[in-house]
Amino acid sequence: MKLKNIFLIILFSASCSTGIESGPKQITYDIKTDIDLFLSTNDSDVEVQVLQRLKSQKVSHKAIKTLLRQRTKPVGEKRGLLTGLKFNSNGKDYSYALYYPETAPKTSPLPVVIVLHGMGGNSDVTAAKWAERLNREFIVICPSYPMGAWWARPAEEMVLALMDQVRSQYNVDDNRVFLAGLSNGAIGVYTIGMFYPDRFAGLIPIAGSITPRFMNFLINLRNTPIYMIQGAHDPIFPIQLSRRVNQILSDMRYPVVYREHGEKGMAHGGHFLPKNEIPDLLEWIKKQKRNLNPTIVRMTRENNHLGMIHWARLKKGKNLASLELPGPESPKPNNRNGKIATLFVERKGENRFEVMGENLVEYDLFFNTETVDFDKTVIITTQKIQNQNNKLVAGEKKTSYQNKVKKDLAVLLYGYKQLRDPYRLYDAKVNILLETTLVRSLP
Repeated sequence: MKLKNIFLIILFSASCSTGIESGPKQITYDIKTDIDLFLSTNDSDVEVQVLQRLKSQKVSHKAIKTLLRQRTKPVGEKRGLLTGLKFNSNGKDYSYALYYPETAPKTSPLPVVIVLHGMGGNSDVTAAKWAERLNREFIVICPSYPMGAWWARPAEEMVLALMDQVRSQYNVDDNRVFLAGLSNGAIGVYTIGMFYPDRFAGLIPIAGSITPRFMNFLINLRNTPIYMIQGAHDPIFPIQLSRRVNQILSDMRYPVVYREHGEKGMAHGGHFLPKNEIPDLLEWIKKQKRNLNPTIVRMTRENNHLGMIHWARLKKGKNLASLELPGPESPKPNNRNGKIATLFVERKGENRFEVMGENLVEYDLFFNTETVDFDKTVIITTQKIQNQNNKLVAGEKKTSYQNKVKKDLAVLLYGYKQLRDPYRLYDAKVNILLETTLVRSLP
């Protein structure tokens, strides 16, 4: 009897419990959905709302970095040589060709070589040639631009945008992206590569060079290897220009390989890429990998190019010049006489950074857990460089910043949204405005 009563009590309790509500279910915050929303929206209010939610949920930088680095990279279904492709940049359609190795495994990220054609060239022919030259081991991207005027701002913007699009469509090795070009394309390699050196694992200018006016910006290649191939008998680009570039880079002890050949060729004199130069070039490409957090960053800037190089940005200079070459789509370039500004930064041990600059007004330094200890004070010193009687003289070393640096989700997410680079994720930024932050001399 007792056993029967116990059974009835259990049965009654069970039947009653099914009718009792256990309270509202706890909703789990979906970090990934909010991050995807932030990256896809063009609405600044939505961006702010996402940042507020992430902060209110106390989502860590580490968790967000993990999600950003795990974002799935689609693998293009089509393989082989793809020609006649279209791409829109700044409201204009451009043609490009792409080669994707037929036998490459889908799970392995592949290196990319972006090739800029010369005057009279086109993307389809260039892509076919370079796929063969590179033993069909690399993704090859070849855009087309009128007259091969790659030095023009619209061409520069198009190349960078196309690069980002291909990275979003294919399983690209972000740390092994190269920029190559022949003749006019070589000029584009220099101009784009010098202003955006941290986006590339290496630069390959062939049968082309730059004038002394633009050689000031070779300073920016401190951490970007360059492989130059130039003919001694090139009738279009005097060999003295390439020799001068090599001398400047070598004197600064930058990573440069200079190959000067004596071929004359049948049609263009020495203005071409000899077949016997390709094996060594290919071996060099295979050995290169982008330097992500270099100890030293150097840059020279003019007013049209004030973006980041690695973890530093020259934000404002004094009476800066604007330098831009004309092109078929930019007949009236933004040019203005003025000065150029320099910014040299070195990481000196734990949490200590030394900055030197000429014509420097304002700069930013970006930090992550690989470069600073956020639990300790960060010290930034600045020395102004001045030109006195045609000699560069370093001024007094002064403290510009001495405090702990706070992590900021806005720096992390806006930075990724701009660069779309999972290997360049920064947790914090320090802005230095020299006129108001040089507070005291160091002992």
